Amino acid sequence: MIIDQLSSLTGDAAALEPWTLTGAEVREVTRAVLQARTALDALASRLAGCAEGMGLPKDDGATSTTAWVAAQTGISKGEASRLVALARVSTDHTEATRTAWANGQISTDQAKVIMEAVDALPDWVDDEPRTDAEAHLLRLAAEHTLDDLRRLANRVLEVIDPDGADEALGKKVLAEEQKAWEATRLSMKRRGDGTTRIIGTIPDADSDTLRAAIEGIIAPRRSADNAIRLGMGVGEYNALPRDQKMGHAFTELIAHLPTGALPQHGGLAATVAVTIDVDDLRTGNGTATNTSGTTTSAARAQRMACNATLVALYLDSESRLLDLGTSKRLYTRHQRLALAARDQGCIWAGCDRPPAWCEAHHITWWSEGGPTDLANAALLCHFHHFLVHEGEWVVVMADDGIPEVVPPSRVDPDQKSRRHARFTRLQPRAC
Repeated sequence: MIIDQLSSLTGDAAALEPWTLTGAEVREVTRAVLQARTALDALASRLAGCAEGMGLPKDDGATSTTAWVAAQTGISKGEASRLVALARVSTDHTEATRTAWANGQISTDQAKVIMEAVDALPDWVDDEPRTDAEAHLLRLAAEHTLDDLRRLANRVLEVIDPDGADEALGKKVLAEEQKAWEATRLSMKRRGDGTTRIIGTIPDADSDTLRAAIEGIIAPRRSADNAIRLGMGVGEYNALPRDQKMGHAFTELIAHLPTGALPQHGGLAATVAVTIDVDDLRTGNGTATNTSGTTTSAARAQRMACNATLVALYLDSESRLLDLGTSKRLYTRHQRLALAARDQGCIWAGCDRPPAWCEAHHITWWSEGGPTDLANAALLCHFHHFLVHEGEWVVVMADDGIPEVVPPSRVDPDQKSRRHARFTRLQPRAC
């Protein structure tokens, strides 16, 4: 009886102690286990199809075959859905795939890719070409990774009709893009601990653009820069999980959104109004509150005031509105272009951040009456801008019009100003 055989198999598997095996045996048993698991997946899929045909889910009060399989086995609904979906794929032209799957020759994921690709072929494709396409994909499954197999399966029509494949593929991709557009979603939910959970679904092409930008920020060659930006050592940064690195890179992208390119709302682009005590803004102590009700530090409000279209609402000790700051304190696009040409990036010695990743800093802070002009401006990357607003490091303008950075006395007792190497003028050799 099959039940006795399966019970014996599970008992033997539970009793096996891997540490008693040799290296060669571990390899052999691993392959055999995965082959058996794949064969059992195929059997479970056929049983799910049989149960659906017999009406067992309805008899047992389950809302669907997927729910029934999940309840019977304890597996997730996602995994149950995959097995049920494969049971529903037409068996007329996928017999070879099902046989290979049942024998453990291909994985469940590979079987899914092949069966769905063959089943999705246009109605005008006859039985013989379908069989050829299936055989072709089975051969590819033995030679390629799952991702490569998916890409090849999407173009399997080329095996049947090379001339018409492009047109058919174009229609298929267009339909997929429309489906992706309809499925696009984004939700943002505050968790109550100072963080927001973002959940979204976007088209692959757009995710590729976002991924390229984020992965460019966390590229290995930028490990030292990212470590400095996050205030940690290179070794500490490299030890961070990849998803955490990508999360920090995503926040850096947000911090550098081009507000001038964003849509206008009420006459302002992406405006955030922040209420803050005027003394707190000057000192960087205390807190501020924005129009979304989020409480931030006064120091963060100072940094935002330098770079974002942030309107500060100054309050007196009685929390009455004293004055309405305007975005005129922000450097204009033409001023930013002039700064980019002059400073060529972050002016901190040793920093290689380009102008696009820098913020225009008021050397004499705007909150202290500093004007918004080029003589009072310097480009600083996000990290070094943060350091300056912490109050220990100071940016000054040298007599020759080059911005320099003065370190705190704990770093340099003489507090000798530092200049970026790009401003060093090379002296010509004497003849």
